[in-house]
Order: sequence, then structure tokens, then C-alpha cells
Amino acid sequence: MFKKLLVLAALLCFVVAAAPEQKKKHPKEGPDYEYEKAMLSMKYGLEDESLKYLNQAVALDARHAPSYKLMGLIQFRKKNYAEAATAFEKYLELVPGDSEALANLGYVHESLGQADKAEADYKKAVALDRNANACFGLAKLLLAQKRLPEALDSARQAVAANEKSAAAHNLLGVILNQMGKYGEAETSLQNALLLAPDDVNVSVNLGIACINNKQFARARELYERVLPRVKDPALKEKIDGYLKLIKDQEAALNAEK
Repeated sequence: MFKKLLVLAALLCFVVAAAPEQKKKHPKEGPDYEYEKAMLSMKYGLEDESLKYLNQAVALDARHAPSYKLMGLIQFRKKNYAEAATAFEKYLELVPGDSEALANLGYVHESLGQADKAEADYKKAVALDRNANACFGLAKLLLAQKRLPEALDSARQAVAANEKSAAAHNLLGVILNQMGKYGEAETSLQNALLLAPDDVNVSVNLGIACINNKQFARARELYERVLPRVKDPALKEKIDGYLKLIKDQEAALNAEK
């Protein structure tokens, strides 16, 4: 019996010794390594180089989700919207619950002129977790379509999701102004200006709300302060027009007294 055990032990040793050694993957190989190189390239603003590494990553692993997401972001920045849409769609097949990627896909579809798809993307993202960017994108899209009550609801959600977003407060103010809610518009745009005091567009929009709310002195103060910083000739002309309107309105009020 003892001899049989020794023979068995020897056979087991032989089997273990004879088993082929598995080849270990070099740490500087594979999709994760290519993705890391892509990230490093992006750090130095080398977008085309980054895309090269990302393509290598998905060639090695067609289910490498982070590569598709970064690919979508880069292609969007390069205004290659069709390629960006493809990348985000592949990513979302692998990670369907990413609300930020859905919001990004919405922006891509909107850039492609596909408003219906963009709206669907934004709404999916909002339903997941009230994504702030999706709420903002949806509000902006609905405003462009003059669907003001729906736009107002989405803009309020955008502000609630990110109270520190000057862009969200500004958008809410613009919508309120278009709906004739001038007092609320002025408050919202003032909040935006507090968050982004150097934003020329916010100052211009706040001035419009003040004019509509008959706060002419406040509007004139805003425009006279912002006018020297305006570089765009068309915007300069528009502000000059607002200042003339304020002067005329104040003269009319004084004439009534």
C-alpha cells in the first residue's frame, strides 16, 4: 500500500512538472495599457495620437468600454459628430446606465440636427438620475423649439441638479424672460451673474430682463459697465441699441411726470 502511495505521489509530481507554463501578459500590453497611453496623450492635447491608441485598445478588446467613451468625447471635440455618435452608442451598449454618456450622446445627436434622438437621449438620462447636463441640454433644446413650459420645467431641474451652474441659472432666466415672468427672470439672471461676474452674455441677458421689468437705471449700469469688454461688433451694436431704448423709455417716463 505504501509503495502504491509513493508511485501515485511520483505521478502527481510528474504531471505538475510536465504542465506547460502559462504565458503571463506583459504589464505593458493589452487594452488597458493602450487606454492609459491615450489618456496620457490627451493630457498633452494630442487628440489624434490618443485616438490611435484607443483604436488599438478596441482592436484588442471589442468590449473595452472606457475606450469607446473617451473616443466619443474626443470625436465630439473634433466636431466629428457621426464618429462621436458611433463611439457613444457602442459604449452605452456595454454600460447602458451611464447618464453622463447619454447626455453627451444627446449633444452629439443635436449637433447632427437629430432633435428627436437628442430629446430621447436627454430624457433617458434625466430618468436615470436627473443628470444636470441632460436637464440643461433638454431645456435648451425645448427652448429652441419654443416649447416654453416644458423648457421651464427642465431648466428648473437643471438648476436643482447643479445650483452652482451659472449656465443653468442663465438659461432659466432667458426662458422666464420669454414667458413674460420678468421679476423671476431678473432674479435668476442675477444669480447667474453672481456665479460668473465676467460673463458678458449673462450681463446682457440680465439687462434685457431689467428693461422688461422697467428697471432702466440698473439696465443702463449693466450695459455701460460691460460695453468696453465686448469684442463682437454685432453685440456692441445690440447693446448700443438697448442703451438708446433705455434713454427713450426714461425720457418718456419723465415726460409723463
